[in-house]
Amino acid sequence: MTKAAIGQRAHSPQAKHVASPAPKKHKLSAFLVTGDADLWPQVGTHLTQKLIHRQIDSVDELLNATPPDQPGVVLWDARECADRAAELARMQAHSASFAIIALDAEGGGAAWESAVHHGQIVALVPLPIDAGLISGALASAYDEASARAALLGETGAASGALSAASPPGRTAGPPRRRFPPLPILGVAAAVIGCIAGVVYFSRDSGHARVPAPKVPAATANAPAAGASAAGAPPATGTPAAAAPGTGAAAAGGPTDAATEEKVDALIEQAQRAMRDRHFIDPADGSALALYRSALTLDPGSGEARQGLQRLAEILLARVQSALDERQFDAALQALETARSINPEDTRLAALDERIAKLRAELGPAEILAAINAQNFDRAAQLIDGASRTKALSEQKLNQLREELRRHRTDSDVAGLVALIDARMQRDQLVEPPNDSAAYYLNQAKRAGASAADLQPQLRELSRRLTLAAHGAVEQRRLGDADKLAADLKSVGAPASVVAGVQHEIGLARAEQGRAQTDQSRFLDLARSRLAQGSVIEPENDNALYYLNQLRSSDPQNSALPQLSKSIQAQILGQARTALDGGQSAQAGTLLQLAGVLGPSADLDALNERMRMSELFAASGPKEVAEASLTRTRKLEIEYPQNALERRIEGAVELGYTVTAKGAVADIKVLDSNPPGVFEKAASNAVARLRYKPVLEDGKAVAVATKMLVKFRLET
Repeated sequence: MTKAAIGQRAHSPQAKHVASPAPKKHKLSAFLVTGDADLWPQVGTHLTQKLIHRQIDSVDELLNATPPDQPGVVLWDARECADRAAELARMQAHSASFAIIALDAEGGGAAWESAVHHGQIVALVPLPIDAGLISGALASAYDEASARAALLGETGAASGALSAASPPGRTAGPPRRRFPPLPILGVAAAVIGCIAGVVYFSRDSGHARVPAPKVPAATANAPAAGASAAGAPPATGTPAAAAPGTGAAAAGGPTDAATEEKVDALIEQAQRAMRDRHFIDPADGSALALYRSALTLDPGSGEARQGLQRLAEILLARVQSALDERQFDAALQALETARSINPEDTRLAALDERIAKLRAELGPAEILAAINAQNFDRAAQLIDGASRTKALSEQKLNQLREELRRHRTDSDVAGLVALIDARMQRDQLVEPPNDSAAYYLNQAKRAGASAADLQPQLRELSRRLTLAAHGAVEQRRLGDADKLAADLKSVGAPASVVAGVQHEIGLARAEQGRAQTDQSRFLDLARSRLAQGSVIEPENDNALYYLNQLRSSDPQNSALPQLSKSIQAQILGQARTALDGGQSAQAGTLLQLAGVLGPSADLDALNERMRMSELFAASGPKEVAEASLTRTRKLEIEYPQNALERRIEGAVELGYTVTAKGAVADIKVLDSNPPGVFEKAASNAVARLRYKPVLEDGKAVAVATKMLVKFRLET
């Protein structure tokens, strides 16, 4: 409740009168002081008709919005309070007739024992709230607030409540006479202490944890209500019109990742709107609109349905308060919105009965509230009732009927637009026939949507269908491409777009005809060159070349397997001849070409033969110790001048081959220290060496050896 609404309370003028012998219990205000919107429905469901309930954001706002000595029950959410004693003192100083119930997290009971014992608070209720604890605490707080108001000579619970509920301009009854302030203090303290003691010892002080109240389960018709709330159009009697309301649920399967992400984002925004108290306003950013949008994308979202149920609890709790303050527009809007969420709520009947008594004052407000809450059937019933009873003029009734028709059309269109977007996200463009983007687009047109309303959806659907048609043409699925072109035309895509797709299909068909002619020619040429023995030569005019051309233009040609096998056999024959002649490089090239044409036993055998040949060639000459060789020319080392001047010493290890003639070849640096100084000098010295040829079985052979060449300065 806003400050402005609370601020309408006014004290009636002071007047002397005699107090009645026994205080009579009347309605009191119950103030829930919290910034947590989720706490309101937990508390509001337990407030009885004896309490006029209001929500206040903070203690500061409570003190500013209530007159001094205002009687009432205060439910104070103290979880975020840093100095609880100071806040309690402020509330007590403001009104000795406040009966305070502290709400705190579980486990904090010990900190409140003193406050309960001294009567500063009536009771402590831990959070989450237990129904039994809160109901008992409220009953005790009501009794104590009434007793305090009567004992302290306050204007009284009745006058305070009535003046708060009275509209501007009304005057409450005469106030009670105040008792003399000094004598009353002792009596007040005694009475308050007695009441606090009774409350304290009759309860368990709320230390034990109690289960949180569960969110009421959806009623039997809640899914249907959720679909309606999500903006899906109601059934109109024909199968086609009924489908949009059930289409999302009919899809059945799990939503895709993109849809889930969007639903999660909507629910997060809705929860933020709940915390900010944007329950039903603004139209696009309220918790109501966001939860409904989430249900449109995912009708099975339990989190969105629970959020709407919590919202309904808040709205129903506020209807009573708004009616008490005669804020009829706010009360009706909250009531009809709650009804649109769960029309089976048992509390609606009592509220409807109370509103029926006020109908003469309400005029068309109740009908407009039902229309704005999208309760179109109820709005129609109310219009018919007003027509029968002559409660409204015929002109006003016609205006309301037109308003109902317009809102119903807008709601139907909005629901269908949401379904179009959801099906495009799932890539359900034209299938299934009764649950696709194309289907809902046509339904939206029948529902009265204008071309401007559907322009973004039509543009996106046309773009997606066009892309799908391009893909079908590229894959030569020309029958599918024809169907997609027809779908483009049926959804009302621009004629130029449809013509472009049809032109592309025509070009593909013409190209397909030319390709069939080329395929026959490639097959004939490949067979001809194979018969001539021109398997891989000459370039671009051989059997393998024409085989590849045929494979590229017609991968499914039935002649390909046998033709490939024949060409491969001839290539393998050439590779075998090359291996027999020691032409390893040529054989390797031929085997690679044969491998492209597929696996075969002959190919595997020749590859193994090629591998063994390369392994033998890579093995090289055997290695022997350099000391076992006989030098015919001594090692002559030239010390590098740069190293000599810098007085550097080092060593280089070289590996090399001694040929069958005794010469040195294939010198390789194996190690050097320091690097980059002696390598060249060592290699030059070894290159000048000569050896006596090594004989094996009387035949000179090449051998491999190593030498460590040292560079030392003379001392």
